[in-house]
Amino acid sequence: MSEDWLLEAAGGNAGLLATMRQRVQQGEPPAYVAGFLYFRGRRFRSDPRAYVTDPELSSLIDRVLMEGDRFEAEYGRAPQVLDFGVGAGTLGITLKLERPAWTLCGLDIDADALSLAAENASLHGVELPLWHSDMLSGWPQGRPPPDLIFGDPPWGSETDLYTDEGRDADYYHRMPAASAYPKGGRTAIHDGLVAAVVARGWPSLLVLNYGVLPEAVIERSARALNQRRIEHPVPGVSHLVGRSAA
Repeated sequence: MSEDWLLEAAGGNAGLLATMRQRVQQGEPPAYVAGFLYFRGRRFRSDPRAYVTDPELSSLIDRVLMEGDRFEAEYGRAPQVLDFGVGAGTLGITLKLERPAWTLCGLDIDADALSLAAENASLHGVELPLWHSDMLSGWPQGRPPPDLIFGDPPWGSETDLYTDEGRDADYYHRMPAASAYPKGGRTAIHDGLVAAVVARGWPSLLVLNYGVLPEAVIERSARALNQRRIEHPVPGVSHLVGRSAA
């Protein structure tokens, strides 16, 4: 798939293609070399301002669609959804395109990533309000809590990797420091988000990717949620679905 991106970016220029292939062989993420990536059939700009969206996250989109559709059927209205750690905007924009009636917004601690997300939202013609935020600090005062919070916050360590050849620890170290590996432990950002939601008394449903982390680690991270379950959309990949409301 990434080879197709290089071929498209090179546009028939054999010399440029050779240079791009060399950059990838030296460890640079193909999406950065090409300047774009495809996710669920849609093209998004990609550069070192933001994390490269992993293909496994298509299953996270499927889970959010399922939970959001369930909410809509139960409450008779479209859900208000927060993309936590919005990054390049790939996930939030995808959701908005697949469920145009839903209200989507995004938070990220990295201002550079937010600028790329804004470009991608404009490219796809979608409304995606974006706020600079450390955890939930940037959530607008007086705005009701979201019905659903989803995301793929940085998780794991250099030994917690997807199985795809080429995505080693060095591959992730080439991405922005704020989006590669969390400081403070393998689930530090997930832990902080859970704690922030609980502290605010938000009834929001959380749908979070924990990648390849073991269930015992995920259970410890989510123990403050009195409703929770761990899903395995594909073998070896885990999502948390839970909330703190009774």
